[in-house]
Amino acid sequence: MKKKLVCLLWGLTAACMLCGCSWLNKEYVSIHQYSVSEEAENPIGGRTTVHSFGALSSALLSMAYEGRTEGSIVFDSAYEGDAGEDLETACRALRTEDALCAYCVEDISYEFNKIVTINEATVHIRYSKVSESPKRIVHLGFSSEAETAILNAFKRGTRTLTLLVGRSGFSAEDMAAQVVKTYRDNPTVIPKKPEATVNVFSGAGSQRLYEIQIDYGLTTAMLWQCRMELEIFRPFAETDWTSLSEVERAYLACHYLVGNCEITDNPDGNSAYAALIQRSANSEGLAFAYVELCRQLNVDCRIVYGQHDWTEHCWNIVRMDDSYYHVDITQCAKGGPALGFMQNDENFWRNYRWDVAAYPKCTGTKTFFDFFPPTTVETATGEKAQ
Repeated sequence: MKKKLVCLLWGLTAACMLCGCSWLNKEYVSIHQYSVSEEAENPIGGRTTVHSFGALSSALLSMAYEGRTEGSIVFDSAYEGDAGEDLETACRALRTEDALCAYCVEDISYEFNKIVTINEATVHIRYSKVSESPKRIVHLGFSSEAETAILNAFKRGTRTLTLLVGRSGFSAEDMAAQVVKTYRDNPTVIPKKPEATVNVFSGAGSQRLYEIQIDYGLTTAMLWQCRMELEIFRPFAETDWTSLSEVERAYLACHYLVGNCEITDNPDGNSAYAALIQRSANSEGLAFAYVELCRQLNVDCRIVYGQHDWTEHCWNIVRMDDSYYHVDITQCAKGGPALGFMQNDENFWRNYRWDVAAYPKCTGTKTFFDFFPPTTVETATGEKAQ
C-alpha cells in the first residue's frame, strides 16, 4: 500500500512538470485571484520585494511620494523579522515620521496574506482631498533653495506652492518672509507684493513640508496682463546708452523717473508697476522701479529699507565709478539731483538711518557736480544740469 502511495505521488509530480507548473507557481497563481479593495482609486499591479524593515519602509515611502493609491509588497522568504508586525509599524511610522505623508496621507491600510512560505500585503493609501498631489510637491534639499522655487512659482502664477525640504530650520514666519524677500529681489516678476500664508508639517529630524498659499491680490487674467505690461516696458530701447559711462547711465534712469512718475504717499504705490506703468508711486515703488531701470541699463543697483527724518523710507545703493553711492529718487524729485544722487554714508547719516551691516558701505568721494557741472556740460539726457 505504501509503495502504491509513493508511486501515485511521483506520478502527480511528473504530470505537473510536463504541464510546465510547479507547486510554488501554482500557489502564486492563486494570489492573482484576490480581489482588489473597492477603496483603491488607481490599482497598481506591480510588486515590490523586500528583504528587511528598511526596505519595507522605503517601499511604502515610494508609494506615497509617487502618489500611488495601491501597491503590493512581497516579503522575501528570508525576510529579516516578523513581516506582520513590521508592516503595522512601518504603516504607522509612514504617517508620523515623514512630513510629506503627514501632510497628504489621510489613511493607510493593508491586507496581509501568507501563501505557504511567502508573505504578501496589498497596501492601500488614501490621500487628503484638500492637500496637493504628491507629484506636484517640489522637493528641496535645504531651505536655502526655496527662493528659486518661489521665483518659479511667481513666473507661473502659482497660488499654492508646496515645498518638501530635507533639512530646514525655517518656521512658517520665516518662509512667509522668504516669499516677500523673493519679490523684493525680483520686483518686476509680479506687479505687486504678494501675501503669503504658510502651514508647516514636520517629519523626522529637520525635514519640513511647507504649504504656501500665495495671494497676488489680482485675478489670474489681471496678473498676466500686468506682467505683460512690465515685460514689454523698455523706455530706453531707442536710446544709444551703451556708449554712456556708468554714472551717466545711472543718472539717465534717475532722470526718467523724476520726469515720468508722480510721488505719492499712497500705500498702494509700493511697486515697480505703480511707478513705471501707473506713473504714481511712493518711495518703495520708486526704489523698485529704479532697480529695474538700472538693470535694463546694466548698472548694479539694490533697494534699501530704512528711515528718512525718522519716517519709514526706501532708496537705492548704486555702484558707480568703482564705488558705492546712495541714490534717493524721492529726494531728487523734491530737491534736485545734487541732493539725492551720488551721496556717501557720511552725507546720508545726517537725515537717514539704515542697517549698515546689511548693505555695502558707500565711501565714494565724488559728487553729482563732479560729473555734471552746472550750466557747462550736457548731461546724459541731453539737458543742462540744474
